[in-house]
Amino acid sequence: MSELWVGVDVGSTTVKIAVVNPQTKELLHSRYERHNAMQAKTVRELLNEAHKLFENYSFTVSFCGSGSQPFAEKTNSFFVQEVVANALAVREMYPETRVAIELGGQDAKVIFFEKDKTTGKLLASDMRMNGVCAGGTGAFIDQVAELLRIKTEDFESYASKSEKVYEISGRCGVFAKTDIQPLLNQGVSKEDIAVSSFHAIAKQTIGGLAQGMEIKPPVLFEGGPLTFNPSLVKVFKQRLGISDSQAIVPQHSEILVAWGAALSAGSMYKDKKCGYNKEKSLRALEHFYAGKDNDGSESEAPPFFKNEKEKNEFTQRHPLFNGSYPEPQKGSVIKAYLGIDAGSTTTKFVLLSESEEIIDSFYSGNQGDPLLVLKSALAQLNERYKEAGVKLEILGVGTTGYGELLFYRALRADYHTVETVAHARATKKICPDVSFILDIGGQDMKAISVQGGVVTGIILNEACSSGCGSFIETYARSLGIKMEQIAEMAFSSKSPSKLGSRCTVFMNSSIITEQRDGKKPEDIMAGICRSIIDNVFTKVIRLRNLDSLGKKVVVQGGTFKNDAVLRAFEQHTGLIPIRPERPGEMGAIGIALLTKERMEKGEKSKYLSAS
Repeated sequence: MSELWVGVDVGSTTVKIAVVNPQTKELLHSRYERHNAMQAKTVRELLNEAHKLFENYSFTVSFCGSGSQPFAEKTNSFFVQEVVANALAVREMYPETRVAIELGGQDAKVIFFEKDKTTGKLLASDMRMNGVCAGGTGAFIDQVAELLRIKTEDFESYASKSEKVYEISGRCGVFAKTDIQPLLNQGVSKEDIAVSSFHAIAKQTIGGLAQGMEIKPPVLFEGGPLTFNPSLVKVFKQRLGISDSQAIVPQHSEILVAWGAALSAGSMYKDKKCGYNKEKSLRALEHFYAGKDNDGSESEAPPFFKNEKEKNEFTQRHPLFNGSYPEPQKGSVIKAYLGIDAGSTTTKFVLLSESEEIIDSFYSGNQGDPLLVLKSALAQLNERYKEAGVKLEILGVGTTGYGELLFYRALRADYHTVETVAHARATKKICPDVSFILDIGGQDMKAISVQGGVVTGIILNEACSSGCGSFIETYARSLGIKMEQIAEMAFSSKSPSKLGSRCTVFMNSSIITEQRDGKKPEDIMAGICRSIIDNVFTKVIRLRNLDSLGKKVVVQGGTFKNDAVLRAFEQHTGLIPIRPERPGEMGAIGIALLTKERMEKGEKSKYLSAS
């Protein structure tokens, strides 16, 4: 045996390789790796590794997967449609299969099999596949893990310890977040939310994807999410009403499709010669993206700045708070109002002095448990002032935001109000003649029109979070990019992607195409930051004439801490907006101001009496 069959599955989030013995069809080697938007690099590394392990053998290589065709062409390899590759693997190793359920990073398939009446061989008779929706896939798990502030690889350990199942939408991560956030605010455990998410995936696959087709056993489960999450397979079995003996879970289900691609060399391409050559093909992969940058394509937008001077001018006109407060004098008594904003993805509070100066603040992700985050932050605040020899006297506490009532009741606060009122009050403080306020948070977006200091109109986003911070954050985390690095990374792009105003789920398909066409992570990140603003004006505000925004536009919310989003707003509108020095804390500032006004009427703080 001097030849080996090699299958490479280039998926939306991962690359898989399978090296197979042509005589026995035995799997000799396999790997499963996330490509982090660097598909060509990962493909080359996996092939190079395989060559080192089997240096005395030639390779017949077959590619499959959503992003594979360009790689097959560049390396002169065979190309196999992934459903065909899947069928080849199932037919060879699990011929008793009637239905295969495959979940990938952004793809989901239900494949129905039947035996050919003449040959007796297993054939794929029908198939249902998700289109541009990533609901019920690995991306859905990634999004929920992000919301829970746990690693995707730890998701299974949480789900396996659950005690109760809650109703969560499985259509996509956007709708799921809407269901999950209130559960977190109510104190539902991460374990129960993890397993409830698995039930959402199973519901989406069985009901939405199979579209009424009967799923008869034996059922084969494959793909990364089903391989690394046994509890998900257990949930599928429960919902399908099948026994353990009627479920097939391959030992290497995450690379089953790559295995099938390798097997194509002995069936589909049995009489054809593969043009793959180790040196030439690896070199082609090394220079895969050569000549693809700055090609003037329609999917390309201009950089954020023409030159360094323009960038410096932008930075100077939009300073952010440096995060430092003057040290309080030892032995002093500090009287202040506490304003708390319980956001959809973050918790913020500010301490407002009697003269309406901000003397302290806090800003943090909810980490899946906003009440615990707040409790810990307040305890640290008190301890810090105590250690400094300062007495902190809270004159009143107000709450606003997504978890307004939860925090109000938990703290026995003095006042609460809806976030639009709080944001408008804070904005009026820094810009009395404001005409328009755009607030973009983690999952929420508010467009507030103001005339003569009075709110005249409010527009909120509905179920879509693509114009919000969680969209950027989720993609950044998938690439291992820190939040504070996003803007500079986007600014470094010389040929930003033009992704338009598509929602989070649909955007995934555009991103896959951009990756395949050679766009770098910084180009895609720049495109995503711009898409946030595109989405604002095409799906939420929908203004035909930007003049109706007025002359004093204020932008705020945690998403506008990102300079790239702010710059995208400038370029889209041609306006120079006012960004507060603390854009993420405006809700907390507003509720602190409103609480102060209420308490000055003579009320005594319930928060003080409770402590």
